[in-house]
Amino acid sequence: MSMSTTFNMQKISSSDNNFRFDLIGSIDAHADNVLQSLTNLPSGAYVLLDFSQVERVNSMGLSLLLKVFEEWERKKIRIEVQQLDRMVSMLFKITGLGRFIKSDGKTADTTADSNSSNPQPPRRSSPSNKETAAPAIVSDKLNFVASLQSGQQLTGWYLLNTYLQRRMKKAIHFEQTADKPNTMTTDLFFARPFEACMMMSEYNFIPIIRPTNDADEVVILTRADDTRELKDYQNANAGTATENSFVYLLGRFLCDENGLDSKKMNFDFAGNEIKALQSLIRKKYDLVFMLKKTFDGLSSFSRNNVRKLDESQTDFACHLLCIKPQLKNEAEAIGNIFMEMANDDQGKQILLDIQVDSWIKPEAGELNMLQMVYNRYAL
Repeated sequence: MSMSTTFNMQKISSSDNNFRFDLIGSIDAHADNVLQSLTNLPSGAYVLLDFSQVERVNSMGLSLLLKVFEEWERKKIRIEVQQLDRMVSMLFKITGLGRFIKSDGKTADTTADSNSSNPQPPRRSSPSNKETAAPAIVSDKLNFVASLQSGQQLTGWYLLNTYLQRRMKKAIHFEQTADKPNTMTTDLFFARPFEACMMMSEYNFIPIIRPTNDADEVVILTRADDTRELKDYQNANAGTATENSFVYLLGRFLCDENGLDSKKMNFDFAGNEIKALQSLIRKKYDLVFMLKKTFDGLSSFSRNNVRKLDESQTDFACHLLCIKPQLKNEAEAIGNIFMEMANDDQGKQILLDIQVDSWIKPEAGELNMLQMVYNRYAL
């Protein structure tokens, strides 16, 4: 069955200032007008939204729902949602909307802070001496830094750097990093979701472009010879690349949604995903959290030695290409170079090499939701 690309709602009941609506279809950017009609409800009302016929909620849809909920809360309207599928429920909890989820015998508010819906977030150390902003001088030579989704992309990114130099008519130095880049010297940064938020929040970097259809989804793996289900891995030893990552957060939410208490798991951070995988195969770990894209690109040998227990389908977070604020006037030109890659043969080949279908500008709602998650969990 194909997924609906439309959204509508049906009023099921309305009496004594109580309202129930069935939401139907996909809640995304196209749902704006329908959802806005809900803001006209009277103050002090009670609203129940049923999600049993909702097929998909993306980050733009979450952003629109949040705006409606904020307006309702200003009008003292009590809100509950019900019949969310597992992934939509997880998105609500990740973004702080879990307080509205109706639970049998409990109000939405009493279930919002349960251990299962709010795992201990990734911990981030705040720099003791925050770097000062770079002077407002744009050099003829730029520094381009990338946090890659997988090692197989590296050659393609060097080719992309050459492609970018020719079209910008500037010298550009490219390097890969697993750490936070030097914000004094970095001009362009292809960043993982939380890295991008940090650069935006702390150093005013500007997100200008993102890969299409390339959300950072997560898989949870175990060894091929381990026959347990995910719910059976109580107090397990789990590994992933880094603690300061969306992969770690999303992996923990997947565990909690399967009935595990991720606070009781023993986590180790291998530095990169391949090292984490090797530790799993060598029986140092019971579980590994990994980007789905990395898993899909594994060799047949590695794939045959592991078994997938669960995967996310959130369509929530993706890498972002960010530029330093001093390049603001060049943002549109740089973004256009990336978006036009799909229109010439050389660009198409590079896109294949870096495993990106094409590029689009990020929507404001997508950025708002991602920063909301970052602000909540970046301790």
